[in-house]
Amino acid sequence: MRSTVATSFAAGLICLGLAPALFAQSAQSSGTAVTAVPRLVWFSGAFSPADGSPAAPVESVTLSVYHDETGGEAIWQETQNITIGSSGRFNVLVGSVTPDGLPVGLFTSGQPRWLGVRFARPGEHEQPRVQLASVPYALKALDADTLGGRPASAYALADHLGRGRTPVIVAGAGPPSTGATDPPFTTNGTANRIPVFVDSVNIGDSAMLQNSGRIGLGATSPVDYFHVAFTDAFGVVTGYAVQNLSGSPTAYSGMLFYDQNGALGQFQGFNNLTHEYRINNIAAGGSINFMLGSVSRFAVAPNGNIGIGTVAPATKLQVAGDVTVDGNIGAKYQDVAEWVEAASPLEPGTVVIVDPTEPNRVQAAAKAYDTRVAGAVSRQPGLVLGERSDSRVMVAQSGRVRIKADASYGPIRIGDLLVTSPTEGYAMRSRPARVGAGAMHRPGTLLGKALEALPSGKGEILVLLTLQ
Repeated sequence: MRSTVATSFAAGLICLGLAPALFAQSAQSSGTAVTAVPRLVWFSGAFSPADGSPAAPVESVTLSVYHDETGGEAIWQETQNITIGSSGRFNVLVGSVTPDGLPVGLFTSGQPRWLGVRFARPGEHEQPRVQLASVPYALKALDADTLGGRPASAYALADHLGRGRTPVIVAGAGPPSTGATDPPFTTNGTANRIPVFVDSVNIGDSAMLQNSGRIGLGATSPVDYFHVAFTDAFGVVTGYAVQNLSGSPTAYSGMLFYDQNGALGQFQGFNNLTHEYRINNIAAGGSINFMLGSVSRFAVAPNGNIGIGTVAPATKLQVAGDVTVDGNIGAKYQDVAEWVEAASPLEPGTVVIVDPTEPNRVQAAAKAYDTRVAGAVSRQPGLVLGERSDSRVMVAQSGRVRIKADASYGPIRIGDLLVTSPTEGYAMRSRPARVGAGAMHRPGTLLGKALEALPSGKGEILVLLTLQ
């Protein structure tokens, strides 16, 4: 058995003159002035549970408003706890538990609205919907499209467009005289053209227009969101100018760029005092890329490395191509080295010889006065030639470099000539060989001259490499 709901009700709505007004509660005295009509609908009915049990003194009920008498989704809904009488009768104010009551927009279309009632009990279904109707408050709504009973066409501004005098609203067939003669007024405009006052009174076309959401200044078909087009035979106009009039040393004229989330990503500026031009990308992980067409010519990577011809420089400056230097190259370190294949990993400072078993490869020196001496492994050369590889070491052949030396074959003094030693990878002092009445150092064995002394033991000393 389905529960039943009485079909008798009173309902209404106040909609600021846009729809029927709400029905005021009957307890309100007819002699009391109504200052505000509540946005509520009074509904009365009866409830008999479908399972045959008596109704509780308080039941939960869901009240829904629909477009149609049957079917469709609710366009508004609320749930209340209501008091049930001994005979199952109940009264409810629809909208009383919703802030501000029923929304005005429910009734602005003028189409019928239907109220559905469903009690929160197992097995209960929504009861047949009841159409909402207007009440006496709606009589006032009939006058909502008039002012004092007059239509809107009966009113006009005494001073249209407000040209210098205070507008006055008056009733009548047309705009009344203001006591002053209106100046002539023209609005010679063009569609999509942004207007400008051509004098103190009249409006005409400016040089700006809007087309498909894009602004053009001198451009009739803007190709970007702001497009400036001009003709200047002398080329003294750049088309876009920004000027900061502050004389502060921290004042910049420039442009800002933002990412899709509104965060400041880039800045270009010109310092007013130092005339420094600055391009600064402050976005996390951002880079700066100078391009010609679609090819990168100069790039600053996020880590600060600079690349010419590459966007991923691996060092502080990486050039993908040839370099011509018309001046001098200055370096902190004073040796010249090149990448050379090595038979095994070698530590910096190791004295090396040409590997007799493999072309274009070096190995650690292991005998005295070896004529195959090729230099020493550099720790940080001032200039390095060749291509890096995990199987290669930087071998210095000239300049000043620190090398391993062994003084157990004789103390090393500043200026001594050095050669390979029996200690693998170490140099020692060269002893001249006696030739006739004189003495000479063995040609082809000399590594360089000691720039530091090593009285005893092993260590690293600074050597001027001069292979002879």
